[in-house]
Amino acid sequence: MKKLVLLIVSACLALAAQAQKAPKWMDKSKKAVLRVTTFDKDNRRINSTGGFFVSETGEALSAYSLFRGAARASVTDTDGNTYPVSYIIGADDLYDVIRFKVSIPGKKVPFLPLATGPVPVDAPVFLLLGTDTKEVAFKQGTVTEVSKLKDPYSYYKLSIPLESGQANAPLLLANGEVFALAQEDASGRKEHSYGVSASYVSALKQTATDIFNTVYTRIGIRKAWPEEAGQASVSLFLQAGSQDAKTYLETLNDFIATFPQAADGYMSRASHYAAKRSELAEDAAGRQTFLNLAMADMQTAARLSPNKGEVYYNQAKMIFAVATGDSSLTDSNWQVGAALAALQKAIGEGAQPAYHELEGHIYFSLEEYAAAYEAYMRVNENPSAASADSYYLAAKSLENIPGAQISDLIALLDSALARMGLPLPREAAPYVLERVEYKNQLALYPEAVEDYNLYYALVGGEVNDSFYFYREQAKFRAGDNEGALLDIREAIARNPQVADYHAEEAAVLVRMQHYEEALAGVQKALDLAPDFAACYRIRGVCFIRNGKKAEACEAFGKARELGDPIVARLIREHCP
Repeated sequence: MKKLVLLIVSACLALAAQAQKAPKWMDKSKKAVLRVTTFDKDNRRINSTGGFFVSETGEALSAYSLFRGAARASVTDTDGNTYPVSYIIGADDLYDVIRFKVSIPGKKVPFLPLATGPVPVDAPVFLLLGTDTKEVAFKQGTVTEVSKLKDPYSYYKLSIPLESGQANAPLLLANGEVFALAQEDASGRKEHSYGVSASYVSALKQTATDIFNTVYTRIGIRKAWPEEAGQASVSLFLQAGSQDAKTYLETLNDFIATFPQAADGYMSRASHYAAKRSELAEDAAGRQTFLNLAMADMQTAARLSPNKGEVYYNQAKMIFAVATGDSSLTDSNWQVGAALAALQKAIGEGAQPAYHELEGHIYFSLEEYAAAYEAYMRVNENPSAASADSYYLAAKSLENIPGAQISDLIALLDSALARMGLPLPREAAPYVLERVEYKNQLALYPEAVEDYNLYYALVGGEVNDSFYFYREQAKFRAGDNEGALLDIREAIARNPQVADYHAEEAAVLVRMQHYEEALAGVQKALDLAPDFAACYRIRGVCFIRNGKKAEACEAFGKARELGDPIVARLIREHCP
């Protein structure tokens, strides 16, 4: 009975509040109240709820859950006008709130001013409801409890019960300022409601990395850029890998429209035009148009940027990528020489290690290896800029210069590997293999074997038969006959159809004076390659060691007949 009385009293109080005369400011304030509707990618209606403007430029607040899965949204004001939501500014799924921008061209909208401070318990408040009539609909109550939201913002409990469709309506103070966004009691009771600080929701905004935050990725509507151009540039860069060419071009256009004085946007769009021209255009004429647009954007960037060198560097990098990727281009603006000219302008503005590294790439592509080597070594002079790649490329450039010392090449590769730190990563394996070749050329066979072993360890033993064949030769020349025999037999086990492997095994066995086994290896090689001249020479040596001179001379003769260049000396010694 007591509960029934309380319900009756509450209902009467609510009716009394409804019957009260609305404050004078409320008639104007109601024009800021909205009905927000969202739609999926197939243009099907998802849901609709309340919201309200908080700025004359069309910023509005509502519920985050309304926008989850939405591909577009619109708002309808109290006069029945409908406008599209242009982008999401900020959101918080935990408190179910969102801040967004409505597109209303050439028009200032009525909005609710934000309360500037916390609201105390027992403060009188109003719930302003949307309506399509001239009457003002509202509820009146008080704040019954204040709790901490996120400093300095508050979360409120209110004496105002909410009916269906009244969630997300604005909660106002007696002076007409909005202090909270109305939310239902999560317990399902109707005696009370709650309010999330409107100032908190109005402060929501994205950071550069929020493009990967599921709070935002669950919404298919465009997102606002971070307010600071530098942060927005980071966001622009991060989006490049997650969008197709045409979508990313729209993103770039939007960035430039938002930050028209930011040179980064024009440089990024220029690079996109050039790199993705085949995806953006249907024919050669269209691709040329995008190249022209790219060059125009670079010119705009150079005009806007205080760092001209960086723009010229990016221009050079762009031209070089296009020129080396498409040899059919005849436009002189897109040749390697044009890339070098742009880079020299960049260097003239103030040389940077990255500029010299690109200079090395350009000269290397032009086969001007001495100039490439000098450029890479300028990079290596800077300890903070030098890298494994810069030392490796210096070595490859020096390798092509007549008179280069192999010891200098080894030293450069040593520096490249040192840049990778210890323990060496798997990525060091190709550099180690390059160093092996240089050491073999200097007959440093024990050191070469060490590098082969290091390579084996770096790749986790994932090697093929060729690896064992080449390591065997280094071991053989280093005098490790047992190790050489193990390696060549591993190569044969992995690929028994290679005649060279059987011939190499025979050569090792001859050195170990196992002549009968060597002859068997020779025969296996000749079964695979009957005209293998060196095998007849090895066969002749085996016969000489076994005292079979006639058979040896016959084998030597066959080797000479097949063009073996070494057997002549053996014939002179053993077959007069």
